[in-house]
Amino acid sequence: MKTLTTLIIITALTTGLSFAPPALAHHGGGMGMMHGGGSWKATLSDEQQAQIAKLKLDYKKKKYPLKAKLKQAKVDLALLMTEDNPSQKNINKKIDEIVQLKSQKMRLKANHKIAVRKLLNENQRVKFDMKIMKKAFHGKKHRRHH
Repeated sequence: MKTLTTLIIITALTTGLSFAPPALAHHGGGMGMMHGGGSWKATLSDEQQAQIAKLKLDYKKKKYPLKAKLKQAKVDLALLMTEDNPSQKNINKKIDEIVQLKSQKMRLKANHKIAVRKLLNENQRVKFDMKIMKKAFHGKKHRRHH
């Protein structure tokens, strides 16, 4: 009986997956094909891919130290705020530091996007720009890992 039940379940799963649209197999559902005509990345030449990979590496080498400083500044702020006698002056200085680090991070990201955009042809730029506009409108989806 167990063997028959297992066989039925496996058959049902296999049959169900065979009817799934092929787009679902890539990147969580293939919504990009429905909204905006596909990914700009899918149309990159080998040369563009290599250039963008280098830009991305350079960007990450600058981004991660900034991200680490920002995280440390936030921890420092929390420690300042939880002292027995918190100093408003020191808290404000730390907040200013955090704002400055966030500004640097945003500028770095903007510069990276502009550099990538310069490497794209007109059709790729349209798709790239649509993605930027969509993110600006919908915001970033934060996933929390606990």
